[in-house]
Amino acid sequence: MAKRMTDSDKWKKGFIRGLAPKYKLFWLYILDDCTHAGIWETDFEVASIRIGSKITEAEAVTVMSSQIVIFDEGNKWFIPSFIDFQYVNLNENSRVHQSVIKALEKYDVYNIKGISPNDIEGVSLLDKDGIVVKKPIIKRFKQPTADEVYEYCTDRNNKVCPDTFIDFYESKGWMVGKVKMKDWRACVRTWEKNTVKDNTGRKQLANKDYNKF
Repeated sequence: MAKRMTDSDKWKKGFIRGLAPKYKLFWLYILDDCTHAGIWETDFEVASIRIGSKITEAEAVTVMSSQIVIFDEGNKWFIPSFIDFQYVNLNENSRVHQSVIKALEKYDVYNIKGISPNDIEGVSLLDKDGIVVKKPIIKRFKQPTADEVYEYCTDRNNKVCPDTFIDFYESKGWMVGKVKMKDWRACVRTWEKNTVKDNTGRKQLANKDYNKF
């Protein structure tokens, strides 16, 4: 299990003091859940489950906008202050720092423009006439790993088999019927609902597409 330093003065900082209670917890959560390079792969549903309060992307990016860089079409957040606190100055001669530097260079996080919070669907944006409009972004589908599906199913305490789920949709080209999959978590929830018990009392998937496979 990874161990990280914590800032004992964080509760004195204006940013933390100004957060609503659930966002204080959310901030601590993403600092723990991000990679060693301060990059968090956004998953607001799992975050909500783990902290016990509903977190929406639109509200979260508004609250956290001063502390994050949003990139990869909204699928990743970079937290600059994480690097500043954990490592102070990165040293390319340090083995501990080398993998961090490699990850930061991979995404070029200090040079990318990033996505403005106003570009996230649901965040209000004023046009030149002062009229509130919304400017949605389209997220590119990212195929999940077996570990991601397993973790999500574990959080939801369902009986969906991650390997079966992935093998099935890989054989379909990650299509749902004739439409490209947009949200694999929603598909997991559908499988979860379409379960029945066989004569032994064990749960089996009753997904129509799956039974044709």
